[in-house]
Amino acid sequence: MAWSNQAVLDFFGSQGDDVFGLRAAEGEWPIGRLLTHLIGSAEWYRYCLSGEKWTDLKPIKSGAIALEYRSYAGELDAFLIAQAALPDEELVIDAEGETIHATRSLILSQAPAHAAEHKGQIAAIMKQHGQHFDLDSLDVWNYYGTLKNK
Repeated sequence: MAWSNQAVLDFFGSQGDDVFGLRAAEGEWPIGRLLTHLIGSAEWYRYCLSGEKWTDLKPIKSGAIALEYRSYAGELDAFLIAQAALPDEELVIDAEGETIHATRSLILSQAPAHAAEHKGQIAAIMKQHGQHFDLDSLDVWNYYGTLKNK
């Protein structure tokens, strides 16, 4: 997921500002909001696992902002990767007055599934608007290929 997230931010770092406002339909989130949500979700997972609060994210409305978030996304992903080495345990999470019970493994499983879901939405929006966002380049087989070729 970390490698894929970096590739996504790199890709959108080279896109024109108009791309960030594209949406599937009126009332749906535009691409920029979905990208911002990917970063915000990683913050939420970090909060669930550590109690560290999230920040007030600047909306991704340009390639420059996407690239600005690249290192922060890397930090968040590194935190999640480190959490995978810890023993599984039940966590009690304060979700703004609501108590959620979850295990570390559940949260860590949700992170890549959630990111993949929104990357699929982004690819569909791009296709709908005559543009291409290559999801195949973000799959685990391509990741393995990049490691093998290093």
